[in-house]
Amino acid sequence: KHRYLTSGFLHGSLLHLYMNLRALLTLPSWLENGIGKGVYLSAYLVAIVTGNIAHTFSSLGYLSASSLSIGASGGILGLYGLMLASLMKMGNALAASSVLKQMIWLIGFGFLVPNVSNAGHIGGFIGGWLVGYLFGPGYMNAFSRDKGTGRYYVDRVDEDFRLVMGPGILPDYGRAIFPLKYLYMGIAAVMLSRPEMRMIPWAIWKGMTEPGTMSGIRSLIS
Repeated sequence: KHRYLTSGFLHGSLLHLYMNLRALLTLPSWLENGIGKGVYLSAYLVAIVTGNIAHTFSSLGYLSASSLSIGASGGILGLYGLMLASLMKMGNALAASSVLKQMIWLIGFGFLVPNVSNAGHIGGFIGGWLVGYLFGPGYMNAFSRDKGTGRYYVDRVDEDFRLVMGPGILPDYGRAIFPLKYLYMGIAAVMLSRPEMRMIPWAIWKGMTEPGTMSGIRSLIS
């Protein structure tokens, strides 16, 4: 089960790794700096898992680690889903439609290129969107000047974020549908309730400290 997450950190070639790193670098800075690193990282990790689940269902119809894909594209598409959810909550319909068009283009590209998992991309996109919509900040209107004191409000939001949000709009985590901690509380509850999932942290640690032992490759080499 741990491979539904860890496979997102493996790549089939240096070109595969380069393309995913380049895709990460092209994402706007406001997505991480403006929304917050907690939601950003959560969307990325959740999207890797949901992307792998979607890929597995599309290929076998049931969960099996043998059908997992590798690469960070599911997580990256999750960040696009996070971007869409954030733009929708901001009320920026024009930018949100642009993200959807990019997603449609990517799916079309996936049908033309072999060994690309459209199901993994769509699953990752939906996973990231859900994290952004449910756990991302809400947005509030703020006056640029305090009418009572005559003092001007100092806008500390990133410039890229301000360009997307428009004047007078601020992120407010108090307006999130659910606090982010509820996501991790839910994940912990599921892991504790299922015996096979309680071993996931140990399996991840084992794979990091002793590469190849979980798959059996290390025994074949030695």
